[in-house]
Amino acid sequence: MSKSKDFIFKKYDTENLINRRSALLTIGKVGIFGILASRLAYLQIFESENYQSLSDKNRITQRLIEPNRGIIYDIQGNAIATNIEKYQVVLIREESKDLMQSLETFEKILANKKFDKVKIYEKAMSHKKFVPINLVSELTWEEFSKLNANLHKLDGIFPRIGTKRSYTAGESHSHLIGYIAPITKDEKTNNPLSKIYSAKSGKIGIEKANDVKLRGLLGTKNVEVNSQGREIRELSRIDSIQGKNIQLTIDSELQDFCYKALDGQSGCVSVTNVLTGEYSALVTSPSYDPNLFSVTISNSKWEKLNNDRYKPLINKSISNQYPPGSTIKPFVAIAALEAGISESKTIFCNGKHEIADKSLESGVKTFHCWKKQGHGNVDLNEAIKVSCDVYFYQIAREIGINKIAEVCKRFGLGKQVFNEFIEESNGLVPNKSWKKETLGTSWMVGETLSAGIGQGYFLATAAQLSLALAQLVNGGKKINPHIVYGNQISSENDEINLASKRHIKLVQKALDDATNSVNGTSYGSRITGKYKMGGKTGTSQVRVISSKEREDGIIKNKDLPWEMRDHGLFIGYGPIEKPTYSISVIVEHGGSGSGSAAPIASKIMKYIFKSKVNLKRKNLINV
Repeated sequence: MSKSKDFIFKKYDTENLINRRSALLTIGKVGIFGILASRLAYLQIFESENYQSLSDKNRITQRLIEPNRGIIYDIQGNAIATNIEKYQVVLIREESKDLMQSLETFEKILANKKFDKVKIYEKAMSHKKFVPINLVSELTWEEFSKLNANLHKLDGIFPRIGTKRSYTAGESHSHLIGYIAPITKDEKTNNPLSKIYSAKSGKIGIEKANDVKLRGLLGTKNVEVNSQGREIRELSRIDSIQGKNIQLTIDSELQDFCYKALDGQSGCVSVTNVLTGEYSALVTSPSYDPNLFSVTISNSKWEKLNNDRYKPLINKSISNQYPPGSTIKPFVAIAALEAGISESKTIFCNGKHEIADKSLESGVKTFHCWKKQGHGNVDLNEAIKVSCDVYFYQIAREIGINKIAEVCKRFGLGKQVFNEFIEESNGLVPNKSWKKETLGTSWMVGETLSAGIGQGYFLATAAQLSLALAQLVNGGKKINPHIVYGNQISSENDEINLASKRHIKLVQKALDDATNSVNGTSYGSRITGKYKMGGKTGTSQVRVISSKEREDGIIKNKDLPWEMRDHGLFIGYGPIEKPTYSISVIVEHGGSGSGSAAPIASKIMKYIFKSKVNLKRKNLINV
């Protein structure tokens, strides 16, 4: 009995223990599940937005949309830099069953296109299979059509239509407009478009000066991609904004005529509206095709352009600086009149002017006139007309370099005309303080004489010379030079007179006589008829003529190597009765202004008179 009871009690205790343990386990499980449920609820209710955002970041990506570049127009509303369709071919490895076979077939279809199919194959295999790879950058419309007709044979190869910059005006506008090319490392910091691999920026000319305006604003699109990064669908889009259009004051027809008038010679032309400050032409010769830079230019073509003796890549109208030679004499004449020298004062020219120079064995330094036998007695009008050097040696010596420099700077020499082109030079108007600060030596009398005829340290660009003359022949009114249409004359300029009307008229009369009177240096290039041209020739020496050469006989320019010949210059204006345009022509190593530059200026002014350039304009500022 007792044993039975003990068994029963033990069995009961064991069962009770098991039940208690089960209860505890059940409670534990419930607690754990409760905690997990609470955490899940928390995440779903309170943290769902954050985790959704993280999820979106993994499957949503932003793509950039490149804007179209702004269009550049001339004064007539002609597009001279625009965007055109570009036909190209891309390869997508993912879409090709047999990549090499597709490449071989493509090679047969477009047999004239050179490409390394092995290199392309290796490139494709090293990239993600869904990423397009450029196969051919440019196709003609005929090639593009032929390719489309054979697409069924070319799995994985696709034609694409893009855009490229097109310069429709040709070589005559190249230096002015410039060109675009891939963004450099130095430009990436300040150019938002650098985020796009294919984006380009302006390198020189208007394309560079107005790059920010022309390039536009990036667009964006949010797209859904899979785990491999392939685009599945577009979710949202903000379209890109095309760059602003720009209208120039340049007349394309005149620009082209000026370029042809240079006839392949190394030189430049600048034409300025004397009333408004608008530049109607700014030309450099020889030139290049800017469309070469729309795609990657070949090394051979680049080397040919870069090594050309005539420097076709340089904008000679604003970059190259030349001694102005005798084209400076009208402004030296203004300085002399302001200094109190009478226009009736005569100076005897016997072909040379001498000054004391202790550094020479003879104790005398001789400055020669271009006319060896001299001009005899000449006054201011005659001195400009026949370009007498001795006259200007003497008056320069009397008034001093500082007065000459002050007047020349007043008319726009010695500083940039446009202040926007990275390739524009300042020119140089020397004076005493400049030499002391720059060279650390004192000014010499002989240097004043050289400056009086535009030699020595004097340097000017073609754009500066046409501006200086424009402000002289318009009655001495200061104008605001510009080449982008819409930058009109500021109101304060209307009240600024650069010289007295009396002095201006005296010099203008001399410029008229220099071209339209017998014995004038540009008489051979005069224009007959209703409208006439006035102007001044100039010759810039590029070498020193030794005393021995003068004794033996000066070698003529035509007998010298091209690079040793003098530069020929001419500044002119017209019509005489009511000046509207000024012009400067520089022919590098042309020999003389009367023989090379003046005839070109005459052709151009005739064209201007005939075509009425100033009437051919169309306001496109708001396009």
